Amino acid sequence: MPSKVSTTSPPKKMEQVVAATADMTVSTVTSSNQLRPLHCAAQEYAWGRLGSSSTVALMKDAQVAEDNDDTFSIDEDKPYAELWLGTHPSGMSMVTVEDETTEVVEKHTLLDYIKQDPLLHCGDANDRDISYLLKVLSVRKVLSIQAHPDKKLAEQLHAERPKIYKDPNHKPEMAIALSDKVRAMIGFRSLSEISQNLDEYPEFREAIGEAMTHEIKKLDTSPQAVKSVLRQMFKVYLEQPDKVIRKKVDTMVNRLRKLKHHNDLQKLIMQLEQQFPGDCGIFAPLIFNVVDLEYGQGLYIGANEPHAYISGEILECMACSDNVVRAGLTPKLKDVPTLVNMLTFQTCEPDIQNGETIDDCTIRYKPPVQDFCVEIVYVPAGTKYELSAIPSASVLLTLEGDALLNQPTTQMNIKFGSAAFASANTTCTIEAGPYGVRLTRAFTNVFHKE
Repeated sequence: MPSKVSTTSPPKKMEQVVAATADMTVSTVTSSNQLRPLHCAAQEYAWGRLGSSSTVALMKDAQVAEDNDDTFSIDEDKPYAELWLGTHPSGMSMVTVEDETTEVVEKHTLLDYIKQDPLLHCGDANDRDISYLLKVLSVRKVLSIQAHPDKKLAEQLHAERPKIYKDPNHKPEMAIALSDKVRAMIGFRSLSEISQNLDEYPEFREAIGEAMTHEIKKLDTSPQAVKSVLRQMFKVYLEQPDKVIRKKVDTMVNRLRKLKHHNDLQKLIMQLEQQFPGDCGIFAPLIFNVVDLEYGQGLYIGANEPHAYISGEILECMACSDNVVRAGLTPKLKDVPTLVNMLTFQTCEPDIQNGETIDDCTIRYKPPVQDFCVEIVYVPAGTKYELSAIPSASVLLTLEGDALLNQPTTQMNIKFGSAAFASANTTCTIEAGPYGVRLTRAFTNVFHKE
């Protein structure tokens, strides 16, 4: 990610950026397709950071302050977990539209606004919605052990249980660290690592049984054998009665507490136990990779891969879905049979990305899917930058600093928390304020190749 201090050379002009990426069409900006202020939904999930310690709360508060809106105020005792930018019905964004006199202001749902002219706003008359959802997460407590279904399974789950799985879409996602440290669990460890943890944590060995332990310690690394062993282990572990798991967890944690010194894994286990006493998910770090992201690093999570965010402030972009299959570290519904049947059960190294440097100001995070793409743009103090046109609707969110966004028909002052909708094929000039500005842009992954 670009440096937080203003040491960059003058930004490349928009024409140079476009030539280096793709052959893009640039539309004339009019009052019909100019930038629109966006107002976002804040979600109050139990794992969110409390009150003004939450970036989500501060961003939402900044948005309502811009609009002189008194419908939101920060409650220091409430958890503010996620800020949503998009068209998902569970957290629809609103667009502000002014008439030519700027005296009459109307608010539309972002979806309704897009549907007024899909060709103008999305670049394709057949695209009547955006394909992505951008979020900010403020994580105080670990999120559930979870995975997101692929497209086929999502359609099936939605058809069978629409009250639980509320849309038929898949949900691959990209998480980018906004704080100096973001911790997460993602994917299965290697069989050799799991085998070592079975020796060091006999309580988990007892929970899965000696027969299962023996299968793991064969260390057969053929893909089919690995998948079979991991699936059996995961199923046996999650289907244990709660009282058995609680007893094993209590024994393990009491043993760890007696140690004079603790390694990172032991500290994490005790942290999870404090948040969810006796939960089966407390054993999860023994079988899943634990990864620490530094500021600006990204983590791609594909469909059917187990994961759980543990702590930190996160920028997250995904296909437009809210489908989650859970199995631990949560008071919500645990759908163990579905999770066991859907996972890939592959051992893997976490897919950590630093993004692709596009020019002096922009870093792009491109996942291997078409649904979404994310850019982080940093413009140094007192300089200007042309934000390139792309053939997709996009949403912008200001992460820090302030700037003036200039288009022929409008100007928009932005600061921390400010959000905007940009129609397809339009560009704007970013004039950074005295401290520079850092913003993010999400859009359909127009660079993806099948």
